[in-house]
Amino acid sequence: IPGYTTTNQQQTTQQNRVDPAYVENIFSKNHGKIVHIYLSYPDSLEWRDRVFDGTILASGRDYVLLRDMEGKNVLLWLIYINYAIFDEEISY
Repeated sequence: IPGYTTTNQQQTTQQNRVDPAYVENIFSKNHGKIVHIYLSYPDSLEWRDRVFDGTILASGRDYVLLRDMEGKNVLLWLIYINYAIFDEEISY
């Protein structure tokens, strides 16, 4: 019958569905992991391109909080992110 789906077909479709891996979701699922975050600040001559290395402490919709290698907490706004590299397997 056209347009008719069985319960098994519906369950299979739901199991195969993948949530989009937005950057804030990736950071929130990987608290405690070491990351290298590459950012660009287009309006700054001094801070044009920067790399921040550290452990993810917290994250939200538009930010990530890192503890850098010197023990300082660094709050980064995700609007400036280019990409991130993790040193280990991540959850997404």
